[in-house]
Amino acid sequence: MRHLAGLCLLAALAACAPTPPVQPADVPAAPVAPVAAPVGALGPGAISSDDQRPWHVRLSPATQSIASYESMRPAIRASLNHLAGKPESGTAMLVGDVVLTYGQLKTTLERLDSLLPELDRDPSRLGEHFAWITADETALLTGYYEPWLEASLTPHPGYPHPLYRSPGKGRKPSRAAIDFGGALKGKGYEIAWAKSLIDIFFLQVQGSGRLLLPDGSTKNVVYGGSNGHKYVAVGRVLVERGDITEEEKSMQRIRRFFEEHPDKVQEVLSKNPSYIFFKLAEKGPVGGMGVVLTPYVSAATDPSFLPYGALLAVDAMLPGFPEGSAPERFTGLLLAQDTGCMKGHHVDLFCGAGHKAAFQAGHMKDTAAIRVLVAREALLPGQAAAFGGTP
Repeated sequence: MRHLAGLCLLAALAACAPTPPVQPADVPAAPVAPVAAPVGALGPGAISSDDQRPWHVRLSPATQSIASYESMRPAIRASLNHLAGKPESGTAMLVGDVVLTYGQLKTTLERLDSLLPELDRDPSRLGEHFAWITADETALLTGYYEPWLEASLTPHPGYPHPLYRSPGKGRKPSRAAIDFGGALKGKGYEIAWAKSLIDIFFLQVQGSGRLLLPDGSTKNVVYGGSNGHKYVAVGRVLVERGDITEEEKSMQRIRRFFEEHPDKVQEVLSKNPSYIFFKLAEKGPVGGMGVVLTPYVSAATDPSFLPYGALLAVDAMLPGFPEGSAPERFTGLLLAQDTGCMKGHHVDLFCGAGHKAAFQAGHMKDTAAIRVLVAREALLPGQAAAFGGTP
């Protein structure tokens, strides 16, 4: 999905996150991170909390904002379907000096799938059945979500702003030419019309979303390509202009600026020539792996760091909701199922839809400790000797 487009917003701000990228949102600077443990080391680690118990003891569906571990099964099966097409002996990833194959990733997810009913009763089983390998203690964690916007599938006076599909091959016009110059207007590329141009912009930031139609029904729209122009972070533009400060930079603050200064919308948006196109879809949001994303389970990653099919555990602090609430400790099991413009040790967490998802995704930028989980029966002899202990 994103990241389709959205990841890059935050990524661009952070200086690089449902597949093309979603552009993550501009957010405050991350706090100082703890001293990192050696990459490839076995151990739980803990950050931003006095709770130093091993991860497999602290983990629960509640610490991950999901109903149950059983609810992860469709996402796990989707990753297994992806791995079924990979050579089992092929190198999937390198964690420190530990080489993991696609076969090991597959065995790991099969073991997790078999344990799901037990995990809801006793999450500590994760310590018995998996080796926890340190991937990073200070990775960048951001978030993205599924926006909803009011739209119509037919032209209507109350819905003046077209949502376009890709015009095909060849050089494509800039955002300014499309949004304010009518470069594609009336040429048959419209797939819907929205009430708000700003809603379309934030839909492009996230890469896919849901259209709320006049009759109350909804329609999914997913990433359908880009115009290939350079991406310029609008949040950075507003900071450099002095319109907002670095500290208050977030998707919510950017939206408020546009609502308070409608006369500045064209000038500011035109600074970003990049433009995202969409297509209607039966399901969504869909990640780069080609599967529907699962809130607080699916994550977008750089495949050279965490490839599709990897099972990881993440420990970090998420923005508290409602605004002003204390930060929320997040310790959960994630599946790498999306990608984008993110580079390196950057994990972008899919937060779902709704006000909380939008708020957390818009403000999320923190350091995170990351472990790669490998089923113990999948470890090779040398790996078993190195990682045979309990997390």
